[in-house]
Amino acid sequence: MDQGADQHQLRFPGPDEIDGFWSHDRIHAPRPMTSLAFDLITDTLAIGFTRAHAEYGAPLDMHSRAVHHYLYSSLRPVTDEVELARRAERYAELPRLLDEVGMRWETEWKPDLVERVRAGRARDYRGLTNAELAAELDRQRDDMIDQWTIHGRINFATVAGARFVDFYTEALAPSDPNEGYAVLQGYVTQTVRATDELWRLSRLVRSSSELSRLFDLPTPDLARALNPGAPGTETASAPVADFARELRAFLDEYGWRSDAVYDVGDVTWREDPSIPLDSLRGYAALDDGHDPRLAFDRAAERRDDLLARARAALAGDPELLGRFERYHDAARHNLPVTEDHAFWIDQSGVANVRRFLLQVGERLVATGCLDDPSEVFHLRRDEVQRALADGGDWRATAAGRRATMVAAAALDAPPTLGTPPPPAPEGQALDPLFDAIANRLAGRRRTPAATPGSTMLTGHPASGGTATGPAKVVRSLAEAAKLQPGDVLVCEMTLPPWVPLFAVAAAVVADTGGQMSHCAIVAREFGLPAVVGT
Repeated sequence: MDQGADQHQLRFPGPDEIDGFWSHDRIHAPRPMTSLAFDLITDTLAIGFTRAHAEYGAPLDMHSRAVHHYLYSSLRPVTDEVELARRAERYAELPRLLDEVGMRWETEWKPDLVERVRAGRARDYRGLTNAELAAELDRQRDDMIDQWTIHGRINFATVAGARFVDFYTEALAPSDPNEGYAVLQGYVTQTVRATDELWRLSRLVRSSSELSRLFDLPTPDLARALNPGAPGTETASAPVADFARELRAFLDEYGWRSDAVYDVGDVTWREDPSIPLDSLRGYAALDDGHDPRLAFDRAAERRDDLLARARAALAGDPELLGRFERYHDAARHNLPVTEDHAFWIDQSGVANVRRFLLQVGERLVATGCLDDPSEVFHLRRDEVQRALADGGDWRATAAGRRATMVAAAALDAPPTLGTPPPPAPEGQALDPLFDAIANRLAGRRRTPAATPGSTMLTGHPASGGTATGPAKVVRSLAEAAKLQPGDVLVCEMTLPPWVPLFAVAAAVVADTGGQMSHCAIVAREFGLPAVVGT
């Protein structure tokens, strides 16, 4: 499992060669990650999640590990009997605690988080001494643990969502098994705001012949033409200069993201706007009837209609109606929490760490430790500390790790490693947190096996409907330009930065995810047929 192993000898361990049972996190980290991302992002995630689980009494701890640069995670039962008894006492209060999660996110955790993230975006670390940079590295790690602890707490908003959907399905027996999820949709989030702004920019492109011609350029040339201060931009016309300023304002607010999350080595939109520019190009080709806000409004109208029908159907049973209102009041936070935490923690929080590390990388270049600031991502945290304290030549170490990471990208990472735990006894209820995270978010419920010789994919039904069109495999947002209106989007996963593709696609098929995954939520919001967890 050593990330510095010879890239020609990479082999994933067999069931008897690794302790426990591990799942590849293909939703958040489908590709190999840099070494420093494990030390500062995913290791801290496991610590933060475990702290939050302990606060709420969940009998599960989170563990993560790197296997040839791929992220594997595991939810494991607590084995210490004293700790388990303490948590069980707290877990008995879970129904009441679920009622508070969404409101606490809105009034306590999110405001503090947003303030910290915005402050981190503006801070300049280049005036710090090497010793101060080393201390800041530790502070950044501690801050990520704090952020992931908040994330771990709001995972219980997903539990509240699952509780409501199960109650809705049992009490109302809808013909559409996903109807309960639709009742939780149609809320304004950072993703909706970013999509609205991207669409507005696309209307500026569509209404200007000069901008439209500019968007016919290859993406690298387009990016240079819209980069104020770049060679040649001093002669830009007023419409182009005005649009460039609006694009920069968009990137300064919403560009702290890449197409996946967790890897501090991933270049953000603010650094390379190729992905949003390609999204703008695709949006500009669409008429006003494809405005994503129209799909959002339809989702909100359907939510309100379903709520009214449900309340009317339950009006004759005050006890059931009371439970419906209580469960819905807790669950209505599920989508805003899901989308907004991804923006402020998974994306902006990680991007802030990347920004700090690049300035550390600049220092290590200046002191002769590295040739390029980005090489810092291929060191481990203790190695960065040593380089800051003692200097030295770390170029070969970084180059070796980079080579191993490139070699790992050619491997087919197994979805799981180790020996699966025995199945739960017949009739035993699943732990609600495990069900929410592993099944409804990650989609790890087993899907029906295909008939031998069949070419049919099987998965979880996430959004109803039928569609026919060319299937386009999009492995990352760098390939998004291949998707044309009416195509079926086939992908490993989607995250909030992928939303613009849903306005173009006719349907979606995703390798990962369950009924409460991002892909499923957005497909329902856009009214697109979708199958996830294939």
